[in-house]
Amino acid sequence: MKTDEISARTRYVLNLLELKKSDKVLNVGISNIPEIEMNLEKKSRECVTIDIDDKKLENCRKYLKKAKLIKADITGKLPFRDNYFDKAIALEVLEHIEDDASALREIIRVLKPKANIIISVPNKNSLHLINPVRYTEHKRHYSNKEIAGLLENNGLDINDFNVVENWTLLANLYIHLFHKFILRKPRNFNIFRKSAEKTYLGKNSSGMDIIVKAVKK
Repeated sequence: MKTDEISARTRYVLNLLELKKSDKVLNVGISNIPEIEMNLEKKSRECVTIDIDDKKLENCRKYLKKAKLIKADITGKLPFRDNYFDKAIALEVLEHIEDDASALREIIRVLKPKANIIISVPNKNSLHLINPVRYTEHKRHYSNKEIAGLLENNGLDINDFNVVENWTLLANLYIHLFHKFILRKPRNFNIFRKSAEKTYLGKNSSGMDIIVKAVKK
Protein backbone atom coordinates (compact mmCIF):
# COMPACT_ATOMS: atom_id res chain seq x y z
CA MET A 1 0.00 0.00 0.00
CA LYS A 2 1.49 3.34 -1.08
CA THR A 3 1.57 6.29 1.27
CA ASP A 4 -0.74 8.33 -0.95
CA GLU A 5 -3.31 5.53 -0.85
CA ILE A 6 -3.75 5.34 2.91
CA SER A 7 -6.64 7.08 4.63
CA ALA A 8 -6.34 10.50 6.21
CA ARG A 9 -6.91 8.89 9.61
CA THR A 10 -4.07 6.39 9.20
CA ARG A 11 -1.72 9.07 7.91
CA TYR A 12 -2.64 11.32 10.83
CA VAL A 13 -2.01 8.58 13.43
CA LEU A 14 1.30 7.55 11.87
CA ASN A 15 2.52 11.15 11.83
CA LEU A 16 1.60 11.56 15.49
CA LEU A 17 3.37 8.34 16.43
CA GLU A 18 6.72 9.46 14.94
CA LEU A 19 7.77 5.87 14.34
CA LYS A 20 11.45 5.03 13.82
CA LYS A 21 12.94 1.99 12.12
CA SER A 22 14.54 0.99 15.44
CA ASP A 23 11.23 1.07 17.35
CA LYS A 24 9.30 -1.82 18.83
CA VAL A 25 5.62 -0.92 18.55
CA LEU A 26 2.53 -2.43 20.18
CA ASN A 27 -0.84 -2.19 18.42
CA VAL A 28 -3.86 -3.02 20.59
CA GLY A 29 -6.88 -4.23 18.62
CA ILE A 30 -7.21 -5.17 14.95
CA SER A 31 -9.16 -3.45 12.20
CA ASN A 32 -11.13 -5.54 9.70
CA ILE A 33 -8.74 -4.28 7.04
CA PRO A 34 -5.48 -3.71 8.95
CA GLU A 35 -4.33 -0.57 7.16
CA ILE A 36 -2.47 0.86 10.15
CA GLU A 37 -0.87 -2.50 10.96
CA MET A 38 0.39 -2.87 7.37
CA ASN A 39 2.18 0.45 7.68
CA LEU A 40 3.46 -0.16 11.20
CA GLU A 41 5.25 -3.36 10.21
CA LYS A 42 7.02 -1.60 7.32
CA LYS A 43 8.21 1.32 9.44
CA SER A 44 9.37 -0.42 12.63
CA ARG A 45 11.92 -2.94 13.88
CA GLU A 46 9.24 -5.02 15.57
CA CYS A 47 5.47 -4.75 15.30
CA VAL A 48 3.23 -6.68 17.68
CA THR A 49 -0.55 -6.64 17.30
CA ILE A 50 -2.77 -8.09 20.01
CA ASP A 51 -6.48 -8.90 20.04
CA ILE A 52 -8.83 -11.28 21.87
CA ASP A 53 -10.74 -12.23 18.71
CA ASP A 54 -9.38 -15.35 16.96
CA LYS A 55 -11.25 -14.57 13.73
CA LYS A 56 -9.79 -11.08 13.49
CA LEU A 57 -6.31 -12.40 14.15
CA GLU A 58 -6.69 -15.03 11.42
CA ASN A 59 -8.10 -12.53 8.94
CA CYS A 60 -5.23 -10.15 9.66
CA ARG A 61 -2.60 -12.75 8.73
CA LYS A 62 -3.34 -12.54 5.01
CA TYR A 63 -2.48 -8.83 4.98
CA LEU A 64 0.69 -8.86 7.10
CA LYS A 65 4.14 -10.23 6.36
CA LYS A 66 6.27 -9.82 9.49
CA ALA A 67 4.07 -8.43 12.27
CA LYS A 68 3.60 -10.68 15.29
CA LEU A 69 -0.05 -11.48 15.95
CA ILE A 70 -0.80 -12.52 19.51
CA LYS A 71 -4.05 -13.38 21.26
CA ALA A 72 -3.96 -11.35 24.45
CA ASP A 73 -6.35 -9.51 26.75
CA ILE A 74 -5.44 -6.12 28.19
CA THR A 75 -7.92 -6.63 31.01
CA GLY A 76 -5.41 -9.18 32.35
CA LYS A 77 -1.62 -9.31 32.23
CA LEU A 78 0.02 -8.88 28.83
CA PRO A 79 2.74 -11.41 27.88
CA PHE A 80 5.48 -8.76 27.71
CA ARG A 81 8.01 -7.54 30.23
CA ASP A 82 7.96 -4.07 31.76
CA ASN A 83 9.33 -1.21 29.62
CA TYR A 84 9.54 -3.30 26.43
CA PHE A 85 7.90 -1.18 23.70
CA ASP A 86 8.98 2.19 22.29
CA LYS A 87 5.54 3.13 20.94
CA ALA A 88 1.92 1.97 21.23
CA ILE A 89 -1.44 2.50 19.54
CA ALA A 90 -4.88 1.78 21.02
CA LEU A 91 -7.58 3.01 18.65
CA GLU A 92 -11.24 2.57 19.62
CA VAL A 93 -10.36 0.16 22.43
CA LEU A 94 -10.94 1.71 25.86
CA GLU A 95 -14.67 2.31 25.30
CA HIS A 96 -15.19 -1.47 25.08
CA ILE A 97 -13.63 -2.22 28.48
CA GLU A 98 -15.36 -2.13 31.86
CA ASP A 99 -12.26 -1.12 33.81
CA ASP A 100 -10.60 1.20 31.31
CA ALA A 101 -8.12 2.60 33.84
CA SER A 102 -6.74 -0.83 34.70
CA ALA A 103 -6.40 -1.75 31.01
CA LEU A 104 -4.65 1.53 30.29
CA ARG A 105 -2.16 0.95 33.12
CA GLU A 106 -1.33 -2.50 31.70
CA ILE A 107 -0.50 -0.96 28.33
CA ILE A 108 1.61 1.70 30.05
CA ARG A 109 3.45 -0.98 32.04
CA VAL A 110 4.96 -2.49 28.88
CA LEU A 111 6.02 0.91 27.50
CA LYS A 112 9.45 2.41 28.02
CA PRO A 113 9.69 5.75 29.85
CA LYS A 114 9.06 8.63 27.42
CA ALA A 115 7.36 6.25 24.98
CA ASN A 116 4.62 7.68 22.74
CA ILE A 117 1.11 6.23 22.79
CA ILE A 118 -1.76 7.18 20.48
CA ILE A 119 -5.26 6.62 21.86
CA SER A 120 -8.62 7.25 20.21
CA VAL A 121 -12.07 7.02 21.78
CA PRO A 122 -15.60 8.12 20.79
CA ASN A 123 -16.44 11.63 21.89
CA LYS A 124 -19.64 12.44 23.78
CA ASN A 125 -21.03 14.02 20.63
CA SER A 126 -24.83 14.29 20.49
CA LEU A 127 -24.83 12.49 17.13
CA HIS A 128 -23.64 9.35 18.91
CA LEU A 129 -27.12 9.15 20.46
CA ILE A 130 -28.26 7.60 17.17
CA ASN A 131 -25.23 5.34 16.89
CA PRO A 132 -26.41 1.74 17.52
CA VAL A 133 -22.86 0.60 18.30
CA ARG A 134 -22.90 2.83 21.36
CA TYR A 135 -25.66 0.74 22.94
CA THR A 136 -24.55 -2.71 21.78
CA GLU A 137 -20.77 -2.66 22.17
CA HIS A 138 -19.54 0.40 24.08
CA LYS A 139 -19.33 0.76 27.85
CA ARG A 140 -19.03 4.54 27.63
CA HIS A 141 -18.11 7.55 25.52
CA TYR A 142 -15.76 10.27 26.72
CA SER A 143 -15.85 14.03 27.00
CA ASN A 144 -12.62 15.88 26.27
CA LYS A 145 -12.13 16.41 30.01
CA GLU A 146 -12.84 12.78 30.91
CA ILE A 147 -10.30 11.21 28.54
CA ALA A 148 -7.68 13.79 29.44
CA GLY A 149 -8.19 13.04 33.13
CA LEU A 150 -8.02 9.28 32.58
CA LEU A 151 -4.68 9.55 30.79
CA GLU A 152 -3.08 12.08 33.13
CA ASN A 153 -4.20 10.25 36.28
CA ASN A 154 -2.57 7.03 35.08
CA GLY A 155 0.94 8.16 34.27
CA LEU A 156 0.74 9.93 30.91
CA ASP A 157 1.51 13.47 29.77
CA ILE A 158 -0.63 14.71 26.88
CA ASN A 159 1.36 16.10 23.93
CA ASP A 160 -1.39 16.45 21.33
CA PHE A 161 -5.19 16.51 21.59
CA ASN A 162 -7.67 16.70 18.73
CA VAL A 163 -11.31 15.93 17.99
CA VAL A 164 -11.94 14.54 14.51
CA GLU A 165 -14.58 13.02 12.22
CA ASN A 166 -18.14 14.30 11.68
CA TRP A 167 -21.65 13.15 10.72
CA THR A 168 -20.24 11.14 7.77
CA LEU A 169 -18.97 8.55 10.24
CA LEU A 170 -22.58 7.63 11.06
CA ALA A 171 -23.73 7.89 7.46
CA ASN A 172 -21.18 5.31 6.38
CA LEU A 173 -22.09 3.09 9.33
CA TYR A 174 -25.80 3.04 8.45
CA ILE A 175 -25.09 2.30 4.79
CA HIS A 176 -22.84 -0.57 5.88
CA LEU A 177 -25.50 -1.96 8.25
CA PHE A 178 -28.18 -1.72 5.55
CA HIS A 179 -26.10 -3.77 3.14
CA LYS A 180 -25.04 -6.25 5.81
CA PHE A 181 -28.41 -7.00 7.44
CA ILE A 182 -30.98 -6.04 4.79
CA LEU A 183 -29.25 -6.84 1.50
CA ARG A 184 -27.05 -9.52 3.09
CA LYS A 185 -24.03 -8.25 1.15
CA PRO A 186 -21.51 -6.92 3.70
CA ARG A 187 -19.35 -4.12 2.36
CA ASN A 188 -17.28 -1.31 3.82
CA PHE A 189 -18.40 2.13 2.65
CA ASN A 190 -16.62 5.47 2.65
CA ILE A 191 -18.95 7.43 0.40
CA PHE A 192 -18.78 10.68 2.37
CA ARG A 193 -15.12 10.59 3.35
CA LYS A 194 -13.96 13.93 1.90
CA SER A 195 -15.81 15.96 4.51
CA ALA A 196 -14.48 13.84 7.37
CA GLU A 197 -10.92 13.87 6.06
CA LYS A 198 -10.81 17.66 6.34
CA THR A 199 -11.10 17.32 10.12
CA TYR A 200 -7.61 15.78 10.20
CA LEU A 201 -6.06 18.89 8.65
CA GLY A 202 -6.45 21.14 11.67
CA LYS A 203 -7.36 21.36 15.35
CA ASN A 204 -11.01 20.94 16.35
CA SER A 205 -12.86 21.29 19.65
CA SER A 206 -15.81 19.08 18.68
CA GLY A 207 -16.45 16.01 16.55
CA MET A 208 -17.20 12.29 16.71
CA ASP A 209 -13.81 10.93 17.84
CA ILE A 210 -11.01 12.06 20.12
CA ILE A 211 -7.39 11.28 19.20
CA VAL A 212 -4.70 11.89 21.80
CA LYS A 213 -0.92 11.58 21.69
CA ALA A 214 0.53 11.03 25.15
CA VAL A 215 3.93 10.20 26.61
CA LYS A 216 4.74 7.88 29.50
CA LYS A 217 6.19 9.83 32.40
